[in-house]
Amino acid sequence: MSDIDTPPFALFIRGPSDVIFTLSDTLGFDAEMKALAVSVFEDGPQHMHVQALFAHEAEAQACLKTLELDGLEHFITQLPDEDWTAKSQAGLPPVLAGRFFVYGSHDADKIPPDCPYPIQIDAGIAFGTGHHGTTKGCLLAFDDYIQNNTPSQILDLGCGAGVLAIAAAKALNIPVQASDIDGDAVQVTDDNAVLNQVAHLIHAFKQDGLIAVQEFDLIFANILAGPLITLAPDIAQALKPNGAVILSGLLDEQSGKVVLAYKAQGLHLTRHASLAGWTSLTMKKA
Repeated sequence: MSDIDTPPFALFIRGPSDVIFTLSDTLGFDAEMKALAVSVFEDGPQHMHVQALFAHEAEAQACLKTLELDGLEHFITQLPDEDWTAKSQAGLPPVLAGRFFVYGSHDADKIPPDCPYPIQIDAGIAFGTGHHGTTKGCLLAFDDYIQNNTPSQILDLGCGAGVLAIAAAKALNIPVQASDIDGDAVQVTDDNAVLNQVAHLIHAFKQDGLIAVQEFDLIFANILAGPLITLAPDIAQALKPNGAVILSGLLDEQSGKVVLAYKAQGLHLTRHASLAGWTSLTMKKA
């Protein structure tokens, strides 16, 4: 978050879920946007709104001019003069996802005593705090997968804040690779790995796409439907025989096209779940 002395300016945008989710990805990972933090909130069954914080109004206005909003509701306002960092954290309630419990530092006293894998993630500049249906869906899919499988080589592709990589490191106590096209996400993943005492197990690095020479037992790909379809051949090639990929970041109505793209690469569907309008898929290589 920011170390500025004055309250930041917030850009709010409201619209259909798929449009807002794509906008949040742009705001969170494009360094030229200069956003201090990006948060996404559900707003009814089919709508969401995104809040991007900026140190100065001019930065918020400049960002707004670069976005193609096509008539979406939006406005810029300065937040009240208060501890806005704490307020932002408090807006992220803890999430229980199978044996994983994702929480902010403000909720450290709420960790269930019988929870084996608590994960501390505070709101910041990297998208993917574990509070969105896509990340929670991936955690549930992973928890289900490792009941009967023991992957030894794992990649978190598009790691964001590193939630999934940290979950894998904690649950399996093995080295995990985490990649992202955005350098800020890599740094946040490293910081969160230290915070969760798994820094020795996580190798985070900046990269667009996959490492051609490596193969994995399990790949997390919590991105967006379009990139997931485009990456299907590369992801399939990067999987070992009997390897699996957990796919998310797609709306329920987009899941059919994603499944077909991976079936075309020889993978078969082993798990299909929906959470708050977002689908998570587990697909396995023969």
